[in-house]
Order: sequence, then structure tokens, then C-alpha cells
Amino acid sequence: MKTWTDRLPQIPYPDRGLPAEGPWMTFEEAASRLGIGAYHLNVLTSVTHRIGLVRTTGTELAVTRAGVEAELAWRATASTGQKLRRLLKDTLAAL
Repeated sequence: MKTWTDRLPQIPYPDRGLPAEGPWMTFEEAASRLGIGAYHLNVLTSVTHRIGLVRTTGTELAVTRAGVEAELAWRATASTGQKLRRLLKDTLAAL
């Protein structure tokens, strides 16, 4: 895969041409699936690196479907203490 200066892998699909059940999804689709806004998804991808990013041929960002599914699974099974620790860690990482 070709990479850009930001070192994100580039996939051979335009942003709006991603396969419906392929390994990637658009930012909007991922945010909707997680029930969060685009800003929060951006924080998850840039600060915490939990959800993998790729760049489409149109230079738009897409996210990995596996990362979104892993995030959903973690949110469903994490205890309140784990969620609070993660929030603190993410807040400190963003500073």
C-alpha cells in the first residue's frame, strides 16, 4: 500500500466507494455505529490510536471496521472502573 507523509496506509478506494462489508468504513459511518460525534471519533483515532486509520484515494480518512467492532465490544464489557481509568488516561494524553 502506498503511504502519505502522515504514514497512514492508502487503500485503493475513494471515500464514498468503500465496499459495504469491507474492512473499512467512513468516519461518518463509524461515528454513527459507535453512537458518538465526529469530534469524539477523531479523538479516539488521533489521541488514543484505538481505531486504525487509513487514507482513501481521494485523501479522505477511513477507519478499520475491526477497530470499531473492538471498541464496541470493549464498551459493552468494560466495568465502570475501567471506563473511568480510560477517561483519565485519555484526558491526560490529550493535554
